[in-house]
Amino acid sequence: MGGQVAPYEPYHPHLAYTLAITCLAWVGVYFYCRQRLQLHPRARVALVALVLALPLYAEFGSYLVFLLRPGVDTPLGATLSNIHQRVLQPLQIDWFLAPTMLALILGGLALLLALSLVRFAYGSWQLRHALRISTPLDAAGYLQLQARFCALVAANRLACPQIAVVPLDAPLAFTTGLLRPRIYVTPQLLQLLTEDEIIAVFAHELAHVLRRDNLWNWFFRLLRDTIWFLPFSHVGWAWMVNSQDEDCDAMAARLTHAPLTLARALVKVAGAWGHSRSPLLVSMIPFAAKADVQARVEHMLALSDDPAPGRSGPLIGACLLAGALLILAVLPTLLGS
Repeated sequence: MGGQVAPYEPYHPHLAYTLAITCLAWVGVYFYCRQRLQLHPRARVALVALVLALPLYAEFGSYLVFLLRPGVDTPLGATLSNIHQRVLQPLQIDWFLAPTMLALILGGLALLLALSLVRFAYGSWQLRHALRISTPLDAAGYLQLQARFCALVAANRLACPQIAVVPLDAPLAFTTGLLRPRIYVTPQLLQLLTEDEIIAVFAHELAHVLRRDNLWNWFFRLLRDTIWFLPFSHVGWAWMVNSQDEDCDAMAARLTHAPLTLARALVKVAGAWGHSRSPLLVSMIPFAAKADVQARVEHMLALSDDPAPGRSGPLIGACLLAGALLILAVLPTLLGS
């Protein structure tokens, strides 16, 4: 060290570095998920969600590290500060912004966040307006179906969610509601499927309720809309939603012990969508609409052959990848920048 300790630099954002790390994260997560996590949709959801939140974590996490890191008068702090001086400074990874430019960037991000909130509020109002004419499942003449599903849920020691029938002209089943999720289904879907297949679809939607997907998706949708200019943000969002559906398929298969029944329902509903007009309700994610049905059916076939496929190795690798990304995102601040 030569007896001289490089001082810490004052806190400043690392926007160029954050952008580079986010792009690197998307590439790494994409290839790891494609190669190692085909049968682990829950791990795929977690990794994609992490990368969506990585820019926010990088800046807020860096500020927290700046406040908590050891001082330069300590051995660890002196070591980190000198590593920054000798290694990071020559690489010129820092992007110093004038206060005016930083204010403009933060103002633009705040505007994007506000527009996303307005869009979500309008979509929620539109959905609530369309669902005002819904009828509880038992009151719509499906008392036996309701009783059978509630018995399945009770056998698994779960609470039976509310299910309603809404007269929309499409084979729909979906879950809506942030704090009190509720399942909706259309007469067209009820007429299309057998009773066993309907129970499997209900179990899939119940999985969305148990996972609190609507609440989580609301948060990550805001992140997606705020960082829309970053590569892969919308593609990653769609990939996360599809992986959620695969995980809900697996949960439904465990509840019903009939993965092939759910696979038949997927094929039927996806085929019927080709002859239906989708309602413009942007706040809902319908069962089997505009989804990778082939991958989901293949997943159900794999579960029918082996109810617990896969090993722990890919999951350990996913945890290591996530940890490496979290450290890399705040590394410049940790080292004194």
